[in-house]
Amino acid sequence: MKASQESTNTILNEILENIEKNRLPLPTQPKIAMAIQELCENPNVSIEELNEVIGRDPGLTARIIRIANSPLVRGRVSINTLKTAISRLGTSFVANMSIGLAMEQLFCAKNKVIEEKMRQAWQHSGEVAAASYVLANFSKAFPPEEAMLAGLLHEIGILPILTFAEKNSEIVQDPELFEILIQKFSHDLGESILTSWQFPRYIAEVPKLMADMYRNIPQPDLADIVLVAKLHALKNTNSPLNKINKIDLPAYQRLKLDPLKDLTDDPEIAKKLDEVSTLFA
Repeated sequence: MKASQESTNTILNEILENIEKNRLPLPTQPKIAMAIQELCENPNVSIEELNEVIGRDPGLTARIIRIANSPLVRGRVSINTLKTAISRLGTSFVANMSIGLAMEQLFCAKNKVIEEKMRQAWQHSGEVAAASYVLANFSKAFPPEEAMLAGLLHEIGILPILTFAEKNSEIVQDPELFEILIQKFSHDLGESILTSWQFPRYIAEVPKLMADMYRNIPQPDLADIVLVAKLHALKNTNSPLNKINKIDLPAYQRLKLDPLKDLTDDPEIAKKLDEVSTLFA
């Protein structure tokens, strides 16, 4: 059921007022992610320190070990301990991947419609993270693990919107209103959440910078990587972003990419995408 224009405006104004007065509840960062983030404030964090913190979470431990045994890494010997997995993957990769994966627990809801929205958002974030990793890896512009984390977090701003919607049946029943709210508020909310969680500025600003697709800057940044990755992930969907003329997007020029070619047109990139995508399955 579609909400009336008057009702839509009322809801928009209510959310805007809640945001301006800091009354819209922001999600709390998972404790394990916070612990890893605090640990990594030391650039020389050791394998032993990461092993001790991540090892507190059996589910996360199992996923890191599985990644260490994945085709992406191509290790000759199978790994079955977290410490060895960290040694194989590297502390920076494991820290960024663990922080990102820990966010999955936030994408849940009691309402079935909202739960499905959460599931779709997390799945899409994984697809964007995989493409971001591969783009950064081939462009050599940024550490791939940081691009991957930025991709996983780029839609974190939809969480408070979906939480708000869960308490408002009018939003739940109107998919079009859902999209209006997400497009209007999620970018700024994403920046606010990541800033409150004390992520580095170059990651926290990604959700907001992505919304300004035609910005003019001299060098590529993480928002360029994630934007191109997002457009790739959306290519077979009915997203409004697919109507954008990619030729006009400066991000492709800054990254020296041909906007008329699909990322998977390059066999090497296509293979890497397949390998990285399995990490988020």
